[in-house]
Amino acid sequence: MHLDDPDALEAAALAFGATRSWHRLLRQELFWLGVALLLFVLLFAFAGPEVYHRSQDYNVAAFLMPPSARYPLGTDALGRDNLYELMLGGRLPILTGFATAIGATLLGLWAGLSAALSRSLEGPVLRVADAILSIPQVVPIIIVESLLGANVYVLMGIVALTLWPSTARLIWTRAIVVREQPYVEAARASGAGRLRILLRHVLPNSFDTVLTCFATQFASAVLFIALATALGVGLPPPWNWATMISTSLGYAGNHDWWLVAPPGLMFSLLIVSVFLVTDAVRRAWNPRALGGGAP
Repeated sequence: MHLDDPDALEAAALAFGATRSWHRLLRQELFWLGVALLLFVLLFAFAGPEVYHRSQDYNVAAFLMPPSARYPLGTDALGRDNLYELMLGGRLPILTGFATAIGATLLGLWAGLSAALSRSLEGPVLRVADAILSIPQVVPIIIVESLLGANVYVLMGIVALTLWPSTARLIWTRAIVVREQPYVEAARASGAGRLRILLRHVLPNSFDTVLTCFATQFASAVLFIALATALGVGLPPPWNWATMISTSLGYAGNHDWWLVAPPGLMFSLLIVSVFLVTDAVRRAWNPRALGGGAP
C-alpha cells in the first residue's frame, strides 16, 4: 500500500474500523441475549413442530382444557393442542415481518439516498414521504385488503409502501450529514461520480442507521399485520399468532389466559430480540450513540 494512494488509505481505514466494530459487538452482553432470544423464537417456530408433533384434528372432548402434563399450554376452543398451534403459528408472522421490513427498508434506503444525492429529486421524494406519513398507516391496509381480499402478498406490499417514508427521512438526514464532509467534497472535486460516493462514503457511514431502520420497520410490520388480522383483513390461514389472539379474545374474560398470553409473549420476544441485536450493532458501529461503548 502506497502512502500517497488515498483510495488505499481509505480502504485500510474502513477495514480497521470494521474490525474494531466487530470486536465491540462481540463484547456486548445484550447482543448475545438478543441472539439467544432470536434463535429460541426461530427454533420454536420452525423446528419445534417437527419435534413436538401433534394432531390438528378437532377434539371436542378436550375443549378449552387448562395447561396440564398432557397439554403444556392447554387446548383451544376446538380441542387442539395450544402449544403445537403456537409453534406452527410463528412461521407466517416471522416470514412476513422480515420480508416486509426488508422491502420497506430497501425502498426507504433508495428513496433517502436518491433525495440526498440528487438536488432535483430531494423535493419530490420528501413531499411524497410527508404525504404518506400524514395518513394513518392502518387506513390504506384496511382499504386495500377489503377491496382485494386477505392476500398475504398484497398485505406485505401495502404495509411496506406505508412504512418506507420513515426510513427514507432518516437515511436522507444521515446522508446529508455525510455528503457535507470534507472527504466527500474532496472526492467530488477529484471527479468521483455519485455511485462511487454512495458506495465508498455514504453507505459505509450509514450502516448503523440502516440497521436501526430495519429493526423499527420489522416491529412496525409485525404489529400492523397483527392489527390488520385482528380487524379481519390481515393474514389468511394457515394458523398464526395474530389469528390466535384475535379468535381467542372472546375467551379472555373466562380466565382462559393460555389462549391469549402465549402468542402475545412470542410476539414480544420476537420484536425485543430483533431490537437487542440491531441496537448492539448500532452501538458497535457508532460507539458514541447514547454513550454506548468505547470509541
